[in-house]
Amino acid sequence: MQPKALEIHEPVVLSLVDAVTAWQDALDRTLNVSGLTYPKWLLLRAIKQDQFTRGQPCPGAILLDVPQTERLLRELHADGWLEFPADGSPRIAASAERRIERAAQGVRALHSVSVCNLNAAERAALTGLLHRMTATLEDHSARHARHAAWDTHPLSIVVPDDAGHGTRHALAA
Repeated sequence: MQPKALEIHEPVVLSLVDAVTAWQDALDRTLNVSGLTYPKWLLLRAIKQDQFTRGQPCPGAILLDVPQTERLLRELHADGWLEFPADGSPRIAASAERRIERAAQGVRALHSVSVCNLNAAERAALTGLLHRMTATLEDHSARHARHAAWDTHPLSIVVPDDAGHGTRHALAA
């Protein structure tokens, strides 16, 4: 029997949450060996790839806002990962290069292990399914935001998806 779309115990969603939780736990343990957390790793990686500007949020898998990046910069400097030249921009300390490479090897190994039991066709299918799920969720979020705007400001030019033809026609005029 197929579960209802609105069923709270949807096996696919529960399995996805379990997989993400297990993956995040394994990533945390992998990075912890090097004395890092996931936010610190993301910031170090952005700095190493010249994708970080001090005083700006650090975009990535999770957004690191400016106060958080400043705190992380201080911690990474205190732990010997970073140095600050005269201009104040962070750069990877020469003494930390090998540690970063070891951490990167651990993360690459985790990526490999996380999909090693899937053949190429299964990986392709899972990737496609997850991309479709992501697109659906992004669409849902956008619709939700439009509905919230409409509910808050009914005279807004934001029109919910389910607005009747007459409403759309009147707004277009």
